[in-house]
Amino acid sequence: MQLIKAIVHQARRCETDAAVAFAGGVATFGALMGQTAAVIEVLRTLGVSAGQFVVLDVRQPVHHLALIYALALLGVRSASVGASFTTELTGPAPDLFLTDRDGLPATKAPLRKLDNRWFMFEAGRPVDYAALMAMPGFANADDVFRYVYSSGTTGRPKCVALTCGVMELRLAHFLFTIGQRSSSGSPINLMGFSTVPGIMAPLFAHTRGSMLCYPASSAETLEMIRLFGVGAINGAAMQIQGLLAALGNASPPASLRSVGINAAKIPPALLAATRQRLSSHVFSAYGTTELGIMTFATDADLERTDGASGYLLPWVRMEVVDEEGTPLPGGQSGIVRAQSDELAFYVDEAGQPSEMLVDGWFYPGDYGRIEADGLVVITGRTSEVINRGGVIVAPDYIEDVLRLDPMVEDAAVVGVPTDSGFDQIWAAVVAPVPLDLDAVLAAAWLKLNERSPDRIFQVAALPRAESGKVKRNALRDELVARAAS
Repeated sequence: MQLIKAIVHQARRCETDAAVAFAGGVATFGALMGQTAAVIEVLRTLGVSAGQFVVLDVRQPVHHLALIYALALLGVRSASVGASFTTELTGPAPDLFLTDRDGLPATKAPLRKLDNRWFMFEAGRPVDYAALMAMPGFANADDVFRYVYSSGTTGRPKCVALTCGVMELRLAHFLFTIGQRSSSGSPINLMGFSTVPGIMAPLFAHTRGSMLCYPASSAETLEMIRLFGVGAINGAAMQIQGLLAALGNASPPASLRSVGINAAKIPPALLAATRQRLSSHVFSAYGTTELGIMTFATDADLERTDGASGYLLPWVRMEVVDEEGTPLPGGQSGIVRAQSDELAFYVDEAGQPSEMLVDGWFYPGDYGRIEADGLVVITGRTSEVINRGGVIVAPDYIEDVLRLDPMVEDAAVVGVPTDSGFDQIWAAVVAPVPLDLDAVLAAAWLKLNERSPDRIFQVAALPRAESGKVKRNALRDELVARAAS
């Protein structure tokens, strides 16, 4: 893969320029490459070699980036996990699991805790860029560069393989799409390394010789914007909403030229507040881990109609079909399906491709329509998955965790709309005795993290149809009524 070597080449040209800003300070390109070279030697000592697979749970952003770059230069596949990580990973078993935190549950893969010594390099000693450029890397465009754990279409985890060729194509297409105004100035990335945007952000910034900021909180985001004159910021809808709350009544950041919001549908109130309080130039991209970005929208597109997600990109083909898969006329709502040159693929436990297309099409799990002029409008989800501001989860996934409590006889979960435009996760449990609901939630949090319910209720019974399926609309009405009483 040549992308990482393009970063090495860029670093050699701008060694003393800042590459990463984070809570602990700033790392130059030279320091980042020095840490990359140092950790390569540690990985070799551990026996890590080309063709293996390593999972990263590393919170320090410079260390995380150095590991991603080092592993790619060694020809080693990698994946990152974040706050929602559980040890029950899908896809192939990793050969090594690296972390910088304590208290991680036991994993099937060998676990090693890293520290600052892994990244130490001799101060004043020149980085051997020639040696880094001579590293084997990945031999072919079809070699897998990264695995990403996705649950977007069903709410259940799946392992998505991104090849070197697909990643390079996605980055090239992103450069064509984003435009100068949306990418000028030092950017801030709010997306985690475990996501596709989270790995594309440093590759995009560092191949251009730009600094990338990694704030640890909304307040720190505002501080970095002002300190480094940040021109662009990209994050999930919930993250942008948190940034607005932290800004309060303060003046909008003067340097901020654009705000990217990752969401299929942006609530009108959030769009208006972002344009008024952060930047008048807002853009959004609708896509999936599996298929990449499918549409791109500017603020004018987003304001045109509720649910607008922008216009199809040139390398994407999209149809709206009925339940039988028959294409519907333009302007008529139905099930969205798409094809793209950026297609990734699912992998099974053996690392072999598994089926993700239906008759050659990928179904992202959305209802929508395509207007006569090509504007794509997303109107809802085709499944029962809950989208809490970008956190996608299947109700039965949460229900399975709640039923682990020996006193819980039955459980059901629904998404409840709020004034913010995002769903909250509400749960109902059935038990023969009164439960300590706070304790039930605390236990669920250990496995679900940000997928844990926002509210929980104990009910006498769940409303079910004759088929046995939970009547989620009836349950939602019941819980909303109880909350209001």
